[in-house]
Amino acid sequence: MIGAVAIFLTSASAFTQCTTCAPDYTCVASGYPILCPETLPDGTTGVAYETTATFNMPGTVTDPSSGVDASLESITITSITGLPYGLTLTPSNPDGIYYPASGENYGCATICGTPLAAGQYFVSINVAVVASAFGFTQTLNETFSLPLTIIQGEGGGNPSFSTSETTGCSPLTVDVVNTITGPGVSYAWDFGGPSSGSTITLDILTDDYPGETTWMITDETGGVVISGGPYSLSQTLFSETICLGPGNYTLIVTDSFGDGMQYGGVVGNYALTDGAGVILAEIVAGGNFGTQSIHSFTIDSTSGPGGCILTTSNPSVVYDIPGTYNLSLTTTVSELTLIGLNIITLAGGWSGDVEEFFWGAPDPFFVIGGDASYTSDWIGDTETPNFTGLSIPLDYGGTYSFSFYDDDDISANDFLGTANFVANVPGEFTISGGGTTAILSIVETVSSQFIDSELITVFESLNVWADIDGDGYGDFNVPINGCDTSITTTFAFNGEDCNDGDALMFPGAPGTFSGIDNDCNSIIEGDEIITILGCVDPLAINYDPTATTSDGTCEYIICSGDYNNDGVISVSDLLELLSTFGCTSNCVTDLTGDDMVSVGDLLNLLSLYGTNCP
Repeated sequence: MIGAVAIFLTSASAFTQCTTCAPDYTCVASGYPILCPETLPDGTTGVAYETTATFNMPGTVTDPSSGVDASLESITITSITGLPYGLTLTPSNPDGIYYPASGENYGCATICGTPLAAGQYFVSINVAVVASAFGFTQTLNETFSLPLTIIQGEGGGNPSFSTSETTGCSPLTVDVVNTITGPGVSYAWDFGGPSSGSTITLDILTDDYPGETTWMITDETGGVVISGGPYSLSQTLFSETICLGPGNYTLIVTDSFGDGMQYGGVVGNYALTDGAGVILAEIVAGGNFGTQSIHSFTIDSTSGPGGCILTTSNPSVVYDIPGTYNLSLTTTVSELTLIGLNIITLAGGWSGDVEEFFWGAPDPFFVIGGDASYTSDWIGDTETPNFTGLSIPLDYGGTYSFSFYDDDDISANDFLGTANFVANVPGEFTISGGGTTAILSIVETVSSQFIDSELITVFESLNVWADIDGDGYGDFNVPINGCDTSITTTFAFNGEDCNDGDALMFPGAPGTFSGIDNDCNSIIEGDEIITILGCVDPLAINYDPTATTSDGTCEYIICSGDYNNDGVISVSDLLELLSTFGCTSNCVTDLTGDDMVSVGDLLNLLSLYGTNCP
């Protein structure tokens, strides 16, 4: 036997979204494949996460138990479970297959996304290794666990749903949008009182093999709303009560054996009926629908009475009575896992190989195809092997083929039939194909659960104020009831407007240079003053004390005493000084700098009389 070897990676279902990666070539294996780093970096809820893992895969390894050298022909990433919700993984090879013996010794993967729930996670990774030694090839399956810690981030937040409204007048319609969706996701709502769900009924009369019958209803997102079966009593009527909100749905009824709900003249049936008595779906004629029967149907306002608690995604809830309500949701993310397969009848055609001549018994194994990829080890010398300890994730509604073989050392392996199976719910299921019959053991586990809530406030009346000018500020003198649907007046949630007839006047409004109190502080100031263009500099010879905004026309004395700037100090300058004689503020003819025009300035000018300015 060739010793098992493996690398740490993820499932094909998660091979999306992340950016490409480059291997870390300092990650060097010593005889066996190695992953770097050994532990993934911690993440934080609500914070984007991205990290890269590198794996080094030698082309040849040595089995420590036997000392046999084996060539690693290929390593295939088959599945992953336990990855924190909100994270996904993308390998460097999109199909998740690597060929170490052909020189493909390095690969990498990017884990990215935004984790939603804190906790200690153990990511279970399944790989299929094809190894060869002494001319023999063998497929080995291994499962590894890689730890990842997600730390609770600061702040609250509601990662599982959003609401269209949180406050409003009665009746208030709240549309909810789920952010966590997909197969295996279920919802348990508590709207704090009201509900708009419609009750429908699924009646199932089982045939002689009730353990083969399962069903599920999915919504528009593909999420499983509710599922049921398998059943334990034959020729028995089971009635299932289901609560659905308005929307489009699909009923899927599955028979694991593949012959519908009939055998030997005993026929079962089913009918899905809404609260108004309308048949939404029913069994096809004769009950022989093969493996699966699919029906699409719609729930609307005519589908009968409501009042039940919804289990659907994206519901709409009407709050008729004023009050405060705590809208809460428990979102559960579940996984289906195949844990065992027991062959109870093996088809003929396995004899004829040399080894059966000596030992007289087959060495069965099975291969899963379809929505998963898995090859089991073989179990020697038995026609009824029981494969236990499996951990193969299955998608809700996923279609799988189970092919059976007898392992032969000399000749080609004997093909012993294929059975098809659709995974809906956990349980024990009988499958059959080509003369081989087996029992599948499937369990359901919870991988994540989120509990979130939102406070909804519904008003009977609402004290608001008329906002005629539409500036967001109401007139305190005109209160109105915002919940009165007969009132068409626009309103604001405050009464702070000083002029509801002018949309340019409200608290904090910018000035309009138009002489009005734009910001409602009872003072006309700054950019509220009417614009008058002119020279606003008192030191300029053309200063205009009435101007509020400079027009860039200010003129200044170039030569001391030459008030008219004609280049010479003459009689006209003397007359200009005399005209301002006695000035005590902002005096342009002040030559002495004492902020007044007096005899000193006159004597100063007379001393300059006749001077030509440069």
